[in-house]
Amino acid sequence: MKFLQFYKEGIPTLAVKTEAGIVDLSSAPGMPKTMKELCELPDVNSALAEIESFCAKARGGALLNEAEIKFAPVVTGMEKIVCIGLNYIKHAEECHPGQPLPTEPTVFAKFGNALAAHGMDIKLPQSKCIDYEAELVLIMGRDGKVFAYTTGNDLSIRDWQNSTSQWICGKTFDNFAPVGPYAVNADALTNRHLAIECRVNGEVRQSDFIDQMIFTPEQIVAHLMPRIPLKAGDIIFTGTPSGVMLGYPEDQKNWLKAGDVVEISIEEIGTLRNRLV
Repeated sequence: MKFLQFYKEGIPTLAVKTEAGIVDLSSAPGMPKTMKELCELPDVNSALAEIESFCAKARGGALLNEAEIKFAPVVTGMEKIVCIGLNYIKHAEECHPGQPLPTEPTVFAKFGNALAAHGMDIKLPQSKCIDYEAELVLIMGRDGKVFAYTTGNDLSIRDWQNSTSQWICGKTFDNFAPVGPYAVNADALTNRHLAIECRVNGEVRQSDFIDQMIFTPEQIVAHLMPRIPLKAGDIIFTGTPSGVMLGYPEDQKNWLKAGDVVEISIEEIGTLRNRLV
């Protein structure tokens, strides 16, 4: 299933994308009202079966027109936004040519203020070195299990990031972690040879497949759990392919600027679109 969250009376509310339209799960008693609530359920498989049955019968007020809703981040209220760097071979090589590949995941974080939604305009800070990073994002369920996959953009301020050995100052500006618009439950997404792509104003900047990661989602979670206990609703940005502006020669860098539209697509999941202002 393809889940999403939309703003209903200003509150992020769980829904499902179907061929008939968007099914508002809050219209049915007993259904989880948010993605985090769904992730926290002890018997998530039973819940998915109930949701699928409800969606098959949905009509009337339960169905919404996607063009008329305002997307919220596909998951909200999480405790942690964890990020993995240098997780595709070509990206590691473009950022650190000649150096050995990482032997364990490179971990950093973003804060909650960085969370943003599909379709949201993102205001840029006072920097000329703004970069994109197309990423597969994991949404955690209970007990260290991945519940769903979504699309993310690890927007980065490279001059701030590179001013110290710690990246965090360049990573967690307001709304610099857009995710969505959809999340696909992990059991429904067994194909790992899925195309991932970043386009800026329609021009392809990144293009690869998610199975080209150095560390798989399972390896990332296994590495993190003893060190950063993950809870239901927490999200993990799993790293970006090559093609970021950071890796270009100085005379070819075309940093993001106000007016640019950035689209991040992952096959079978969806396209995340944001305009920079």
